[in-house]
Amino acid sequence: MKTLRAFSFVSLLSAGFVLSLPAHAATYSDLLKNVLANQPEQAILQGYDALESSASESKKSWFSGNTNLIIAHENDSLTGDLDKQKWQIGAEVPLWLPGQRQSQKNLAVGFGELNTNQASVLKLQASALLRDLVWQYRQAQVKTKLAQQSVEQAQKLQKLITVLVNVGEKPKIDALLADKALLAAQSNLLMVENEFTTAQNRYQYWTKTNDLPKPLVEKLVKFDLDNHPALNQLNAQLTVLNAEYQNLKATQKDNPVFSFGGFQEDDQGMSPNTSLYAQISYPIGSNPTKKVETAKHKTTVLQKEAEIKRFELELKNQLFAAEQKVSVSKQQLNLIDKEMQLAAQTLKLATQTYKAGESNIQTLVNAQQQFLDSKLQQALTQIELTTAIAHRNQIAGVSL
Repeated sequence: MKTLRAFSFVSLLSAGFVLSLPAHAATYSDLLKNVLANQPEQAILQGYDALESSASESKKSWFSGNTNLIIAHENDSLTGDLDKQKWQIGAEVPLWLPGQRQSQKNLAVGFGELNTNQASVLKLQASALLRDLVWQYRQAQVKTKLAQQSVEQAQKLQKLITVLVNVGEKPKIDALLADKALLAAQSNLLMVENEFTTAQNRYQYWTKTNDLPKPLVEKLVKFDLDNHPALNQLNAQLTVLNAEYQNLKATQKDNPVFSFGGFQEDDQGMSPNTSLYAQISYPIGSNPTKKVETAKHKTTVLQKEAEIKRFELELKNQLFAAEQKVSVSKQQLNLIDKEMQLAAQTLKLATQTYKAGESNIQTLVNAQQQFLDSKLQQALTQIELTTAIAHRNQIAGVSL
């Protein structure tokens, strides 16, 4: 009877098996810092910093472009003999057209929003990666542990049948079938151990630890789709595009230029004469090529507006599907729990009937395999539920 107790699997059915963790595990927030530190896209933030800084400096400028220094000299040494010469020094500065400075202010605001929202987007992307890493690693852990238990149970079955064969209660072919079942379990263990090593290495690379976060299972978090990081980023991009469009509209004319400076004229036999000047050149009409560019940019603005509306619709559809997945996974877990109870009862009965000589070894092996398959399915369904919750939070824009 001691041998038969090896097939008592009641202690293996506890729900805590899948979610048991080491006491010293870090939190999701701790692990996310390591993922962010390894995220290549973090370098993009420096570019947004530069854009925001440049736009802020531009809006503070008194002039719309570079100041040109003018130095000129005229004389008639090669064309006449009056010994006249003239010196000029001055400057040209482009002036802002109406609406241009405001568009620069709007650009600075837009780039500032892009900078802020990009950090949130990268955090959400890092959260998606971490969630994927965690549950792939956890699934590999569960599969490996169950594969190890499968080998242990095959070994116990082999020992039981060996005893029965040795005392003449069972034919030798039963021992061969038990050996075959053990080899199959060992082969499966090698395969899942390889998968576990791959998942562990990937997890360790990003998180710098082999420990899973604690608590492991996320809760369904409240959310505000209007404040979704990806949506905020699209709106910030639209703000920049609109500011650029307004700037193009304001610059369909060339900028007016203010010139100022002084002349000094020297004439033989006369005292030098110095005069000052100031002028403004203002373009009439507009540049036709800039009109085309402005119209093209307006199309880009309209495309971005359509992209935002499409994103909002798809986001709502994805969120509905994610919440449905959570609901269905809960129902599946309830069903698999009942199936697990039936598989345990079947295995117990198969063990008893085999020992009593009322069934053959194949029936017992099949019952054991069905029990192990149900146990694996139960564990994977638990993981599927917790993964569905994490996916729903990810879709909703909830970062870890």
